[in-house]
Amino acid sequence: LAQVLIVFRAAFRSAEAAVGMNQYRFSNLLGATYQGGSIQFTPDGNTLLSPVGNRVSAVDLIQGRSTTLSPENREDIAILALSPDGRVLLSIDKAGHALLINFVRGAILCRINFKAHVRSAKWSPDSKWLAVTHGRRLQIWRAPTLELGWQFVQHRTFGGHHDDVIDVAWSPDSLFLATAAADMSVRLWSLNPMDGFEPLALAEHRSHVRAVFFSGDSKYLYSMSREGVLVSLRYEEEEDETEGKQKASDARALYCRPGAWVMAAKAYCQQPGAQKVTRCAFDAASNLFASGFSGGIFMLFEMPGLQALQTLSLGSQPLDAIALGANGDWLAVGSSEVGQLFVWEWRSETYILKQQGHHWGVQCVAFSPSAASSLKRQKTLATTEGKAEDRGTVSGRLLATGGHDGKVKVFSAQSGLCFVTFAEHTAPVTALCFTPQGNAILTASQDGSVRAFDLLRYRNFRTFASPDGLCQWSSVAVDSGGEIVAAAAVGGKYTIYVWSIQTGNVLEVLAGHTSQVQSLMFSPSTAHPGQMISGGWDGVLSVWDLYTSESKGGEAEKLQCASSVLSVAFDPRGNDICAAACLTGVVQFWNVTTAATVGSIEGLRDIQSGRQIGQRYGASHKRGVKLGAGLGKAGPSDGVNLNQHFSSIAYARSGELLLCGSRNSPHVCLYDTTSYSLAFRLTLTSNSSLSGVQTMLNSKHVTESGVPIQQFDLSDSEGDDAELTRQSQRIKQVSTLPGVHVGEAKDRYASRELHVWDVHFSPDSQQFAAATTHGVFVYAADTGVGGASSGMGGHSGSSQFVPQMLTKNVSAPAILKALKAGDLSRAMILALALNDYGLVRKVYESIPVRSIPIVVASIGAPLLPALLWFLGLELRPSSGTPHFQFHVHWVATIIDVHFMTLLDMATGKTTARTGAAIEAAAASRSDVAALCLQLLVELSQRHAGMTKVFDGNIYLLRYLGTPQRVALEDEGTVVEQPQEEADATAASEQSKVKKKKRPRSAAGSDREGARPKVKLQ
Repeated sequence: LAQVLIVFRAAFRSAEAAVGMNQYRFSNLLGATYQGGSIQFTPDGNTLLSPVGNRVSAVDLIQGRSTTLSPENREDIAILALSPDGRVLLSIDKAGHALLINFVRGAILCRINFKAHVRSAKWSPDSKWLAVTHGRRLQIWRAPTLELGWQFVQHRTFGGHHDDVIDVAWSPDSLFLATAAADMSVRLWSLNPMDGFEPLALAEHRSHVRAVFFSGDSKYLYSMSREGVLVSLRYEEEEDETEGKQKASDARALYCRPGAWVMAAKAYCQQPGAQKVTRCAFDAASNLFASGFSGGIFMLFEMPGLQALQTLSLGSQPLDAIALGANGDWLAVGSSEVGQLFVWEWRSETYILKQQGHHWGVQCVAFSPSAASSLKRQKTLATTEGKAEDRGTVSGRLLATGGHDGKVKVFSAQSGLCFVTFAEHTAPVTALCFTPQGNAILTASQDGSVRAFDLLRYRNFRTFASPDGLCQWSSVAVDSGGEIVAAAAVGGKYTIYVWSIQTGNVLEVLAGHTSQVQSLMFSPSTAHPGQMISGGWDGVLSVWDLYTSESKGGEAEKLQCASSVLSVAFDPRGNDICAAACLTGVVQFWNVTTAATVGSIEGLRDIQSGRQIGQRYGASHKRGVKLGAGLGKAGPSDGVNLNQHFSSIAYARSGELLLCGSRNSPHVCLYDTTSYSLAFRLTLTSNSSLSGVQTMLNSKHVTESGVPIQQFDLSDSEGDDAELTRQSQRIKQVSTLPGVHVGEAKDRYASRELHVWDVHFSPDSQQFAAATTHGVFVYAADTGVGGASSGMGGHSGSSQFVPQMLTKNVSAPAILKALKAGDLSRAMILALALNDYGLVRKVYESIPVRSIPIVVASIGAPLLPALLWFLGLELRPSSGTPHFQFHVHWVATIIDVHFMTLLDMATGKTTARTGAAIEAAAASRSDVAALCLQLLVELSQRHAGMTKVFDGNIYLLRYLGTPQRVALEDEGTVVEQPQEEADATAASEQSKVKKKKRPRSAAGSDREGARPKVKLQ
C-alpha cells in the first residue's frame, strides 16, 4: 500500500507540475467566416467590432491587429452595442441572452436575459441609458454602474406599435427616442414625461420601416422603408407673437416647444430586380446615410438633401450589416452568405480591410518553424526590404491554414490577420506543413496535386503529382533538411511518393500498407535524418529509412498497433519515441529503434464527444448503465461511448506534453508524456447554436415525438425578412445532397456541426491551434506574469492583475511612498512584485538613465520574468511609449547585468544566481525563453519601422545638402567635409591617378586654376 501511495503521489506531482507549467488561455479566433449579426465602429473610428459565432472580434484598422474577446455568449451573437464612452460592450445572442463586458479588460460584468428576440439595442449618447426592443414594446434600462453592482435596472416600457419594433434611435441630447416598426410607422418618445411633449406617430411609409435616425441638431428625422423609400422629416417651430414667450420657450427642449413635423424630402431608391433594403447606417457628424440591399448593392447619401454620392455592387448576395466610422470616411459591410467582412473608403474608393475566412471550415493548420532558421533571414528582420508580415516570422509567428474550399491562407499569429491567400488548389486541402527553413509551405489536396508555395514571392513554384495518374493525397511531410517531400496517396496501391523539392522528380515510391495511409512524419533526430513513420487504416505503423532503404531491401519495419492509426507524431527531443493515435481511442507510444511499446494513454473517457442535434441517443458515458449500479458494472467500458477517438495529435517543444484533438468533441486534451496522464482539458467553445457541443440537450427544444426543434424550418419566423429568408433557403436546398456533412453540398443542419480536424503546437510551445469547422482556435500559454490579450484597452495583457508575490509590504501605498522618498530600487522591486501595469510604468518612467544600472542590479532572479514582460509591452507600439532609446537602454543593461542568470533560468539550472527562482516559478524554463524571444520580436519590428524613417531622412538630408554645397562651391567658399567622406574622396582620387596618369595640359591647368579648390578636412 505504501508503494502504491508513493506511485500515485509521484504521478499527481508530475501532473500538477504539468498543469502549472502549461496553463493555456483562449487567445484568438482566426479564419472564421462572418455569419451575421450587427457590426459597429468604436467611438474613435479606429476599431471595427463584429460577431464571430458567440464571441466578439475587434479589428484595429490603424495598428492592423485582430483580436477576439474571450467572453462567450450562449448562442450566436445577433446584436452588438458599445457605449459611446467606449467602456462597456453589450452582446445579445439570438435567444435574448446578453453579456455586459468591460471592453477595456475583456471581463464579464453582468448577465441578463431579455426573454425575447432583440432586433435592436442602442446606448444613449451620454451612456446613461439603454434602449432595447422587446417585441412590440421598447424597454429603457439604466446603464449598469459600480454603485448598482453592475446590474440592469428597468426604467420604463413603451408600447403602442402594432407589430415588432425593428430599430430604435436616440436624440443627441439623450432626451427623446424614435422607433421604427413593421407596422409601417415611426413613433417618437421622451425618456421622461416632459411638459409640452406628447408621443406621436409618423406614418409616411407603405411598408416595413427598416431604420430611423436623428440628425446632429435634432431638427431632422430620417427613416428608410423596406421598399427603398427614404423620408426626411423636419421639425418646424411656431413663431411666438411676443418676445417674452419666445424667451420662455427657449429653455425647454426642442420637441417641447410649439411646432410641427413637415416632410422635407422623399427619395425612392428602388434597385433593379426588386431588391429590398436590408440594413441602414447614419453618421451624424458627417450627415452621411448608407443603405444596403438584398442584391449586394449599397448606396451612400448626403443628408438632408438626399444627394446620392455613391452606388456600388458587391455581388449578388444580401448585405447583413452596415456601419459608418471615421467621421463617415469608412464604410463597413458584412455579408453572411459569402462570409465576408470588409471596410471601404468611399472617397478614395479603396479597401481598408477585406477579410474572408474559409468556407465550410478549416481542414489543417501549421505554425511556421522556430527562430533558429528564421533569424537567418536578416533582410526581413532588420531592414525595410521585407514586408511587415515577414518581419514577424520569428518562432512560429506565421500560421498557415488549409480549408475545404481549396484555399491556403497565411495569417500573422501576432496580428491575427490574413495577408496572403493561395487559390491554386481546386479541391479541399487535406494537409500542409512548413519547410524547416520557413520559406515555403507544402500542401496536399484532393485535386491530385502536392504544391509548394514560396513565402518570399508568394507564388506556387513547384507542383508534385503522381506519375501513375491522378490520385488524391491524404497527408504530406518534409524532412529535417528541407530537401525531400513525401505524400500518401488515397486508394490504389496505398503507396507513399517521395519527391525532390529542388528538381520535382520522384525519388522513390514506398509500398507496404494494405489500406489507406492516414498520416506521415519525418524524424527530428539528427542521427536518423531520413527516418519516416507512416500510419494507416490497416493498423500498422511503418518505419521507413529513406537513405538506407536500399541496403535493407526497401522494406519498412512494421509495428502492429491496437487498431487503425489516424495520426502519428515524433517526440521533438530526438529520442526515437513516436506517438500513434488509434481508432479505439488509445494513444500508443513506440520506440522505433527497439520496436517496443513504452506507454499508452486511454482517452475514451477524456474525449467526451457532444450530442448531435439529429441523434436520438445521449452522448454521456452513463448510457446503458442503471442508476445506482456504481461498481457493480459488468465491465470497465460499460456505458462509455466507444465510437470516440483522437483524430490529430501534436507534441510540445519540450516533449513533455501531447496535444490531442477529436473530430466529434469540442474538447482538446493535454497529456503528460512522463506519467501518461491527463494534465488538463480545454473546451474550445460552448456555443449551443452549434451541434455536437452539448452532452445533454435541453428537453424544451424537443417536441413531443422526440424530434429537436432545430430540425424544423422556422425561417419565416426567425428571419428579419421572411421572403428573403425563404429565397436563400431554396437556393441552399438546391445545392445540398443527402448524407453530406462536410463541404459545399452539406445541408443546413450539418453546417452547424462542430468538428475538430487538426491540432498543432507552435515551435516555442507558447501557443497551440485547433482547426475546426468554425475557424482556428488559438490558445496562448499563461506565463504567470501576464496573460494573453483579452480586452481592447491597448495594453495586450496588461489589464490582468497577476501579482508575483503578495505580502504586507507589497502594496500600492508602499510603492508610492518609496517612489516619493527617492528609493527607486525599492519602488521598482515592489512594483514588479505587485505586477500592476500602471504602477510599474509610473516607477519605470521616474527612473533616470544614470540610475538604470543600479536599479537593474538590485532586481533579483524571481522578478526578471515580470520585468521582461513589462519591457515587451513597452516596446509594442499599441501599448508602449515612443521612448525607444530609453527602452533599449533597459534591455542592454539587463543583458549586461543578468545575462548568466537568464541563461541559467532558460536552461533550468539551479545556481547561486537563480536561487529558489526556479522552484518558486513553475514555468521558469518556458517563461524566460518565451519572454526573451518576444522581446526580440518587438525590438526587431520597432527597428525595422524606424529604419525606413531613418533612411528616408538620410536621403532627404543628402538631397537638401547637395544644392547648397554646389552653390557654395560656385561662390568660392571652402566646404568642410566629414573625415570619413574626405578619406573616401581622397582614396578614390588616388586610385584614379594610379590607374591612369596623364600629363596636365595648359587648358587643364587653366580650368583648375579658375575653379576654387575644396579643402578636405
